[in-house]
Amino acid sequence: MARMLAAFLLPIALQTAPAIPIAGAPASACLSAPDTRTAIQRHKLADPMATLREAGRKQKADPLRSRLCRWGEKFVYEIALLRRDGKVIRVFVDAADGLEVSVQR
Repeated sequence: MARMLAAFLLPIALQTAPAIPIAGAPASACLSAPDTRTAIQRHKLADPMATLREAGRKQKADPLRSRLCRWGEKFVYEIALLRRDGKVIRVFVDAADGLEVSVQR
């Protein structure tokens, strides 16, 4: 029952959750869906779905969502993953090269 409730409420919580600042990282501003599509094309960024799946595979967690954010001059995917213990973790991946920048547990 708790897992069903979490599965129902989690997408709502993630839609309203603000970007989480990472110590030492510049302030971030996340892009809207249309702005994300434009930035991906203009800056030749990594595919967000492939990046989301890869992050889930590396962390052994279910991919929930990703969004493109700017950290100063750098584009970073903020990825939310659901671990098997029910905890949501966030992974930050450089959108240009696909390398993991940080993980927040």
